Amino acid sequence: MDTIIKDIEVLNLEESDFIKPYRLGYSMDGVRKYWDCVKVHNSVSILLYHEEKDAFLLVKQFRPAVWYNLQKEGRSYDEMGYTYELCAGLMDKGISEKETIIEEVAEEVGFKIKDAEKIVVTHGALGFGGNSQTMFYATINDSMKVSEGGGIDGENIELVYIDVNKARDFMYDQNRVKAAGLLFAFMWFFDKFKR
Repeated sequence: MDTIIKDIEVLNLEESDFIKPYRLGYSMDGVRKYWDCVKVHNSVSILLYHEEKDAFLLVKQFRPAVWYNLQKEGRSYDEMGYTYELCAGLMDKGISEKETIIEEVAEEVGFKIKDAEKIVVTHGALGFGGNSQTMFYATINDSMKVSEGGGIDGENIELVYIDVNKARDFMYDQNRVKAAGLLFAFMWFFDKFKR
């Protein structure tokens, strides 16, 4: 990856288009409690299987929050702050989940898919967010490639192919930062297709 990350600074957040902090007050068994939360957009993600390569297509990108937390914990990785993820996007455009993921696939990885199979709806950041993510699956091949991908608005996304026969090793490689949803998607694939 040719991208160079530098001059990182921690700033106070005054306003955001993506998150809104709030506090919930509630009573449980007669005791008043409070919980700090963050409202975030729901999202979609997709496991992409490339037929000719017999590989999963993932995206790799720099995530500042991951960098910050690893650095704060004193942990070091070869690719500090970079994550391996399913192609994904926020539900912030006023279109359906399926339309959103089809658009994200074109933007992030450069493939034109016509349809996607819904796998499951999960909820993340349970301690403070609780937003939902709808996970999809699609098969791709080279005839569907329409661009180099990489995202929009400076996302700087790198495409990474993980050979299906090496995916289990990748799952347990702790030097590659990934979310639990990616691991679930791989397991779903192995179970569904008896791989």
